[in-house]
Amino acid sequence: MTREVVRVTAGKVLRSEDLIQDEKEVAASILRANPAFGNPHVVRCSWCRETRTLFRDESDGPFKAIAHGWSCEPCDVRAASQEVKF
Repeated sequence: MTREVVRVTAGKVLRSEDLIQDEKEVAASILRANPAFGNPHVVRCSWCRETRTLFRDESDGPFKAIAHGWSCEPCDVRAASQEVKF
């Protein structure tokens, strides 16, 4: 549940008008309390345009975690990612 709160907030960080009061601070406090989570990354396939917000140890949907980043399995390409820092 706590990862999902951080994941949803990370998706809104680049669109600051969508953030509700103290939402960013709540997510930052969850990450400080759980340093093993690391910061979330917005992962995007340049071929199919699929996008997900994932933590470093997660694989979801078409994205599979690899040694350095993620791979979009259906497209067989390395996905781009951007770390979201709070």
